Amino acid sequence: MQNHMHKIGNPYLNRRSLLARAGMGIGALAFLDLNRGCLGSDDTLSPGPLSHGPLSHGETHHPAKAKAVISLFMHGGPSQVDTFDPKPMLQQHAGKTLPASFANLNLEFTKASEARLLPSQRSFRRCGESGIEMSDLFEHLPSVADELAVIRSCYHTEFNHAPALYLSHTGSSQMGRPSLGSWTTYGLGSETQELPGYVVMRDGPLKGGPVTYSNGFLPAVHSATELRSVGAPILYLDPPEKLLESDQRRILDFSQSLNRRFQQSYSHDNALEARIAANELAYRMQSTAPEAVDLSRETEQTKSLYGLDREETRSFGTQCLNARRLIERGVRFVQLYHGGGGDGWDTHGENDAKHVRNGKQIDKPIAGLISDLKARGMLDSTLVIWGGEFGRTPTSEGSAGRDHNPYGYSVWMAGGGIRGGTLYGATDEFGFRAVEDRVQVRDLHATILHLLGLDHARLTYYFQGLQQRLTQIDGDCRVLRELIG
Repeated sequence: MQNHMHKIGNPYLNRRSLLARAGMGIGALAFLDLNRGCLGSDDTLSPGPLSHGPLSHGETHHPAKAKAVISLFMHGGPSQVDTFDPKPMLQQHAGKTLPASFANLNLEFTKASEARLLPSQRSFRRCGESGIEMSDLFEHLPSVADELAVIRSCYHTEFNHAPALYLSHTGSSQMGRPSLGSWTTYGLGSETQELPGYVVMRDGPLKGGPVTYSNGFLPAVHSATELRSVGAPILYLDPPEKLLESDQRRILDFSQSLNRRFQQSYSHDNALEARIAANELAYRMQSTAPEAVDLSRETEQTKSLYGLDREETRSFGTQCLNARRLIERGVRFVQLYHGGGGDGWDTHGENDAKHVRNGKQIDKPIAGLISDLKARGMLDSTLVIWGGEFGRTPTSEGSAGRDHNPYGYSVWMAGGGIRGGTLYGATDEFGFRAVEDRVQVRDLHATILHLLGLDHARLTYYFQGLQQRLTQIDGDCRVLRELIG
């Protein structure tokens, strides 16, 4: 008997192939419709051509005020009452317990009846024409006070470092979601094809791990590239010593041709598409990345402006100067971390001494960054953000430490459409809780996206049956228009 059965060339038929071949492709059409959000086929849900594929210049939902972001993250949580939120009542009530009105708080770190108020050892003064108050931790930052919008009323409820870090970066206290930097490149792409769109620099490990700044469920092309301060700036970028550039190009061309041939059969394989883009980007970066972080090209005056000529400011100053060079070359989002080594800003003991040390390390570099961006005409289009995962208590832990405080803390922004010289919101008389114009994390994220020309409600990605977004889908948030110039 003649065998009329058709042979299948590949005995390992995967699910996508089965759907494509079964029922004249009806299954594949259904699958495509289910995944249309993540494939970028619905323009009402995706802002531009970057819902998948290689990075390119994206569209915006409305005219953007900023085109790039530099995030200065103080890992561990700086104290608001020792930096930007002076509280004279702490001095008047030093050593006393909190008023009875605080007893109804669900304070995870201590019983309200046992907490003792710890006054700041810092002195505050009004800075710039705007009169923004800053502590004497900062010697150079007052020179750019009129560029800052200080928000004194940030709050959330995550008391521990890891969930607070995830919340601050991804809008959720659960790990595994995309960070703000990844959402930014997903929405806008990169202005350069020679460098990654999202770069991270840190001075030590993070309490939440690298997942803190990951791309989560977004395609891998939107993941962060870490720039190291010791050794090769980017791992595995240098080609083998004996490999000629022409040979390397031929090898890459051959492997890419195989990838693209395979991709024709699996046209919606985001991981493969990201790998193709990453291979090409890595090849181009071999020549561009070393130049981008070659600080020998900067003048001695510029290096001094960032504090590279001083031991205590050299490390963070190098990060800040590299950030400016990367933004200048079209990188979209640069995330800097300070305080990863040792306790950092996590001052459970010796709060004042550690804040003095940390303040000296960041003060000149940050003031230099803002001054340099402004002098080069870049500040108007570059949004600079400063803050940590939470603040610290106005009460003492031990004799001279402060515990975590997510209930009221300070963040500031500058440039990128921000109205400089602005104070926004307030905490109570002791600096414990945000009480006036309270700002949650998703409000900050919505505002940042707005300044970049993106509507937080429309910047979505289809995942696990939902159109996911940075600002979440289970609550309200608002753009802080009072801070926008």
